[in-house]
Amino acid sequence: MEWSQKRKILYTLVFAGIIILLVSYPVYQLTHPVPTCFDKKQNGSEVGVDCGGACARVCTTDVKLPRVVWAKAFYLDGGTYDLGAYVENPNTSAGVKNARYTMRVLGNNGNVLAEKSGSTELAPASSILLFETGVSFSGTVDHVEVSFNTEDLASWTKAFTPHSLLATKNQNLKNVDSKPRFDAVLVNIDPVKELANLALGAIIYDALRHPIAVSKTYVDRIPKSGEQNIFFTWPSRFTKRSTGGICTSPVDTMLVFDRSGSMDIGGKNPPEPLETAKKAATTYVDAADIVDKVGIVSFATTPSSPVDHELSLSHESVRGAIAAIFINKNGTQNTNLGDALKTAIEELRSVRHAKEAKKVIVALTDGVANRPLDPINQKNGAYAEEYASEIAKGARADGVQIYAIGLGKGINEAFLGNRIASDPSRYFNAPTAEDLQNVYKNISETVCKPENFITEIIITPRAVFEE
Repeated sequence: MEWSQKRKILYTLVFAGIIILLVSYPVYQLTHPVPTCFDKKQNGSEVGVDCGGACARVCTTDVKLPRVVWAKAFYLDGGTYDLGAYVENPNTSAGVKNARYTMRVLGNNGNVLAEKSGSTELAPASSILLFETGVSFSGTVDHVEVSFNTEDLASWTKAFTPHSLLATKNQNLKNVDSKPRFDAVLVNIDPVKELANLALGAIIYDALRHPIAVSKTYVDRIPKSGEQNIFFTWPSRFTKRSTGGICTSPVDTMLVFDRSGSMDIGGKNPPEPLETAKKAATTYVDAADIVDKVGIVSFATTPSSPVDHELSLSHESVRGAIAAIFINKNGTQNTNLGDALKTAIEELRSVRHAKEAKKVIVALTDGVANRPLDPINQKNGAYAEEYASEIAKGARADGVQIYAIGLGKGINEAFLGNRIASDPSRYFNAPTAEDLQNVYKNISETVCKPENFITEIIITPRAVFEE
């Protein structure tokens, strides 16, 4: 091949290469646009300046702010507190990698009692527990505020939260009346990968789902298909009452009160043990919640008619009715426990009883039931107790809880404990009138349902963010 021909071929190839470059460059530009998400201009497919469209950053106009469901200071001991806040990210496809926050404890006058700062990841469509422990301050807490750094909340990024491969089982809350402990087992349901660097929060709620305690723990790793025991502890009890119980539903109580002649011994003025017993009965009324109704019927040979006080939310009025009870000096005053129970049951069945409330009778007597007399054989000394037993049996069948109190020594304890009280554990003996105050107090706590707690474990989520 001559040199001239070679030169023509070379020129042709060079020219063809130039043409290919000229044609391919626009095509490349179309298929590989220059990134515009960081040039501080709204261009390309962006919805705002460097956000939306093809950009990983999400415009703030397209996101909702994190929602603080609740924030609270939880007293520990020695003037220290745990601070907790339950926060939700309502955005399903946007999150913040590092959101700085501040929790402020405010007093009654709006003054800042304490302030703690931290940071958290806001994963899409997730709940997060913010937690700060060992915070010391003095003063009365009014409320707790949570605020996020405004610059961080301007940096929302496209993200998604992978399905959690961590489950919990065997949740067990114990020692709520001393030093509470909450145990659980974490389960890695991923058969291929281990889970590492896990942050977990625990929340304890009361029966009305008000948070009463929070805590947090960390787990280094859980092997594939493996399990890990975890626990949370607190230094102070959760229960509000010394016996570990609190009323979670209203209680309607009829006090049945003995005013027979044996309640006046020695001719004292005012009569004893009647006066001391009346003061003790008010202890039960004092312990009643504002939604609890209380009434009273006193008895001797016959029960009071009408009752001394019907079921009522006016506890002050009931206390007045108790104070007004007296012993009738006209004739012998016997002990008719059966008809007194019957009268109390009728009041608990009246329109004054709240359907959602428990029905309770607290019956006090200081002697042996000896009225009414057997209409067939008035010499039948067992009739009065048998009559009262049948009344009590019917009350129990109607869902009434009966607590019986025997005052002094001249009583039939087996009768009161086995045939009047709902069960023997609901019979109380008071050797003297002075013992009655503690008896009424114990019963007021016993009639309440056991306090219920709700537990929740929050597994701090981790999002996958778009670069």
